[in-house]
Amino acid sequence: MSPRKVYFEHPLIKVDFQKVRFPKTCPVCGAPATRVLRMKITKTGKQYLRRSWQYAYSPYMRFKQRPDISDVKVLTIQVCDDHANPDDGTERYQTLCIIVDGLLIAFVIFSLLIVGDRLARARPIDFWPALYIGLFGVAILLTVMAFRPNAIEKAVTIIGFDPGMQNILLSFKRSDYREQFIDANQMTSELVSWIVRADD
Repeated sequence: MSPRKVYFEHPLIKVDFQKVRFPKTCPVCGAPATRVLRMKITKTGKQYLRRSWQYAYSPYMRFKQRPDISDVKVLTIQVCDDHANPDDGTERYQTLCIIVDGLLIAFVIFSLLIVGDRLARARPIDFWPALYIGLFGVAILLTVMAFRPNAIEKAVTIIGFDPGMQNILLSFKRSDYREQFIDANQMTSELVSWIVRADD
């Protein structure tokens, strides 16, 4: 793996994790903040403190169910009432997508076997195998939409942090919020336009 420079269209902010302070405005809409959202960060990913804020396929959920206390940090973001529960109401939809995908996978495998048999025998392919395959494609598309980043994750993106987790790199969608963040962390933050990243 050889290191390479990665440049960003909008500058990132490098800030001391222990001293970071978020503005008292919502990063999504810019309204005055009235609630606090706590995001738990680990060296292998991130997880919200509340179960309803957990991202089901994050590296944290897959590989490290019980991280050491020393590897866990909490990032406190101030938000408005409208964005205090970014994943509210999506849990049932996500669960339904997973169940439907599981059922359709079985039908798709069976359909592919039928299609292969029809092609091997030089017979016409029935309509229903193609229908199941098409439905599976639509279900996968809906699942991707169901598990896309929520409003907070789009507004505040964690790019990374150093091995000791002393400094963290953040990207903000709103330029005015970025300026407010810099004003709130004048002594502990700096703008970063590029980083060095190892190729996989």
